[in-house]
Amino acid sequence: MRLPIASLFGVLALLFAHAALAAPGDKEANQGINSARGGRCKQAIPLLEAAESQRHRPSSAVPLADCYVKQGDMLKASEIYHTVASEKKQPGYNARDVAAITSAKKKAAQLDGRIPTLVVAPVEPYEGLVVEIDGAAIRDPSRPQRFDPGKRLVIVARADGYEVLTQKISLKEKQRRVIKLRLKPKAGATNLPPKPAATKPPEKKPPKPAATKPPEKKPPKPAATKPPEQKPPKPVATKPPEKKPPKPVATKPPEKKPRVAASPEEKAKPPVEMPEPTPPDVRKQRNVWLGAGFRGFFIPQVMFELFGEGGRHAFFPGGEVSLSKRLGRFDLVFSVAYARFRLHETPFKPKGHPDTDYEIIESDLQALQADVRLVWNIPLDRDELFAFRVGAGLGVGWMFMGELYRTQAYPGDAVPGDQSSFAPGDPYRYVKCRGPNNPAGSFRYCNQLDYDANHYPGYVEPSWFTRPKGRPQGLKPVVYPWLLFPEIGLAFRPWDRVAFDLRVGASVTGPLGALGIRFAL
Repeated sequence: MRLPIASLFGVLALLFAHAALAAPGDKEANQGINSARGGRCKQAIPLLEAAESQRHRPSSAVPLADCYVKQGDMLKASEIYHTVASEKKQPGYNARDVAAITSAKKKAAQLDGRIPTLVVAPVEPYEGLVVEIDGAAIRDPSRPQRFDPGKRLVIVARADGYEVLTQKISLKEKQRRVIKLRLKPKAGATNLPPKPAATKPPEKKPPKPAATKPPEKKPPKPAATKPPEQKPPKPVATKPPEKKPPKPVATKPPEKKPRVAASPEEKAKPPVEMPEPTPPDVRKQRNVWLGAGFRGFFIPQVMFELFGEGGRHAFFPGGEVSLSKRLGRFDLVFSVAYARFRLHETPFKPKGHPDTDYEIIESDLQALQADVRLVWNIPLDRDELFAFRVGAGLGVGWMFMGELYRTQAYPGDAVPGDQSSFAPGDPYRYVKCRGPNNPAGSFRYCNQLDYDANHYPGYVEPSWFTRPKGRPQGLKPVVYPWLLFPEIGLAFRPWDRVAFDLRVGASVTGPLGALGIRFAL
């Protein structure tokens, strides 16, 4: 994040010199919120409880519930979360209150899943059954009951004609426990309901075999007689005449050709071998690159809330030209960049100041910046088609054009001439004062007191190197340092002399995003 914009709004808040009266409970709320953020819940809880007893605000109720959760009072915290989550934005609620209402809905759902439950289920009906947990009677013990985890619970169950049952248990987070309740009858008890007798299912008798008629016997058929077969006489076995083997014909063996001795030239020739395939050449690395691209900054509203109340999300676009030199696995990058820090009309006041100190701030500042970065390349493949990049940078900037404007503001819903209508409301509906007590009845908002006496339409904030007579030092940045750490990105090199870069980083003014192209020289 860049220092010019952080200074533009951070120093703006810190250098407001006017101390204001706080509303009832604001002092305890601010102290309690700071203690809760620091993890000191023992100090925060009594402060936040005192603030809530004087004036309810979601921004103090949610930190109080957070501390209850850390102390193990989950039921109490859940009740606060659900109460705040059901609220709607009220007049006088600031951005922190609206954010607290939104976060309460999420925290309530998460906490409900952590709170353990207990179900007491009787194994049979008991007349006059009463179940008490920690001395409190439970109307329907079969329904899940919620309790804080780790708390020692005493369960007492009694019914007519049965002995009293006492059991001690403790539940863990997210546990869903079911206790089967079985009571022991008292000795000599006669008024107990009879238990249903076990009945055996009726035995099934095998079916009687059906009467079958014996098969009718048919008279046998007369057997057919065949004339006796006459067998032919057996042939007499005769020996075949013996065949004499033929005499072998005398054959000459094939003539062998005489072997010719190899010449000395043929003996000297080595055997022919196939050459091994050569691996493809590694793509040549380029040492000098010229690049250009887009670079922008995003400032979330939470940065305004670090110093005061109000503010809005802001995005500042720009561009850059760079020259990089390859040093082994590192790139040394020199950049010249432009950024336009244009902020639309935004309400803002310092922390702890009254509602009457709201101002409308806006800017049309433009800056040039020179910086140097060191980037480490981590190849993701053999030819460095893709490479992961990690780096950091520092530099200096010059706010060469534009102004910072500040104007006192009053509630836009107020009726001119009716002093009672000038009451705190939604700061995002406040409008600029036209002059002291202009419109009529706005003298508490539009005045000539302290540091903002002349903050009316047309007022231009001086630079932070200027200190007007009788006034605090100006807030407009002119020359400022710049720091980027860390920066991470991905490089894509589809061609030998062309590469694309996508990178993000954290700078003094907010998250940075950039997309560029490089050409090898």
